[in-house]
Amino acid sequence: MNDEHDTELKARFAALRENEREGAPVWHPRYLRAPRPESGFALKWAFAAVLAVAGCFWLLRPQQPSLADLPPLLENDAAPLFASLEPVSTDFLLPAHLTIDLP
Repeated sequence: MNDEHDTELKARFAALRENEREGAPVWHPRYLRAPRPESGFALKWAFAAVLAVAGCFWLLRPQQPSLADLPPLLENDAAPLFASLEPVSTDFLLPAHLTIDLP
């Protein structure tokens, strides 16, 4: 950019700063000494209530079964995995013109 545009931009930004300065709230050191409003009182009670409800749910949760309550593992005789199912023919999946001769 050239200097002509730079000076024009500087002037515009200076005008914007002046506009914003007029609309800004007045600052005074007495605001630093003012006591902070106690708006966190309700928030503290709400947090305590949430903790109390969570604690009740935690205490009333169903008890997990112990390992002694589980059935024994691998004590039964081994059986074929799908012995109760009837064998299914999958010949219908093959194309009609394909013939396979197994020895």
